[in-house]
Amino acid sequence: MTQKLRLTPDTSYMLGIYRCNRGKRIELSSSDDDMIARFAKLAMDEFGIEPNKIIIDSEGKVKKTFFYNSTMVKRFEKALERRVNIFKYANAYSGNYFAALFDCNGGKDAKGIFLKGMDSVDEVVLERLNIHTDKRGSKDYLANQSAFITLIKDYSLRIASIIH
Repeated sequence: MTQKLRLTPDTSYMLGIYRCNRGKRIELSSSDDDMIARFAKLAMDEFGIEPNKIIIDSEGKVKKTFFYNSTMVKRFEKALERRVNIFKYANAYSGNYFAALFDCNGGKDAKGIFLKGMDSVDEVVLERLNIHTDKRGSKDYLANQSAFITLIKDYSLRIASIIH
């Protein structure tokens, strides 16, 4: 039986990163060096991953950073099954989780702030936090953007550049 993920705000951020890129490894693709550095630091500090086990692969401007850890993947999968209960309050845990989703798959266009690739569980969690979404294609637009910004502003690396 897999041990539960020891949840902290930082592990919640990594859980959000994993949620964006689910697979056999824990991965982040980004052209933002600050995001790559945060990912690597959290991997080492929170999960004890050795620096030489974190692989950074450049593909033009985008860097794919990842590490393999099957135990952590299993723990992340189990935690994702419990998202509705884990992130039921607007606090540092849910703020970090949704900040990671936004940093990986969020943005702003003429229609507003959006998250791409959310599933129905993420939508329910946001609804319970009183943040309503409007699905249009692959994007979920946030109906009450100020509530979402308030939730993630202290944790997201990208939100400041988008709202200014």
